[in-house]
Amino acid sequence: MKKLTFAMLLSLIVCLASSIVTNANEVSQMTDKLIRLHVIANSDSEFDQSVKLKVRDAVLSQADLLLSSCTDKQSATEIITQNLDVLENTANRVLADCPYTAICTLEKTEFDKRVYDNFTLPAGEYDSLCVKIGDASGKNWWCVCYPGLCLSAVSKIEDYETFTSDDLVILKTPDKVSYKLFCFELIRKIKAFFKS
Repeated sequence: MKKLTFAMLLSLIVCLASSIVTNANEVSQMTDKLIRLHVIANSDSEFDQSVKLKVRDAVLSQADLLLSSCTDKQSATEIITQNLDVLENTANRVLADCPYTAICTLEKTEFDKRVYDNFTLPAGEYDSLCVKIGDASGKNWWCVCYPGLCLSAVSKIEDYETFTSDDLVILKTPDKVSYKLFCFELIRKIKAFFKS
């Protein structure tokens, strides 16, 4: 009887672990299709925060132009990488009268869960176009640079061919996939624990 109970318990643990990994991978595949935009202000002063928004608008407009013909994340990543200097110059034109400059990089960044008007992005590590203004010690602003969910004529996330129907369920109704999101978060925390 003990062997049967142990075998059933072991089977249950293996099934649960398999389910957690599968669900976490589904969310991870969706987040791997995005490039976030992360703009960090010089400080929290009212002036620096208003400058941050002007830099954001200029960089978003330039990125939208550069990425307008992209059909996948790989091509968007290549274009951003090749044009980091263009994006940085765009930011620094806005900062012409400021005592500091901006630096643009493409990097992996940890983001918290973010709820937008008509979709939710799970917490996780995303590729991001990072714009650090001056000391970069102020409040930040983030959105999605690719596909252009921050600044675009397309008003609905469903209009982007980047996302599968499963991705849209995760983005539009996170309450229906809370178990998948929990699994994704659990896997991320376990990985972070073993990295440190």
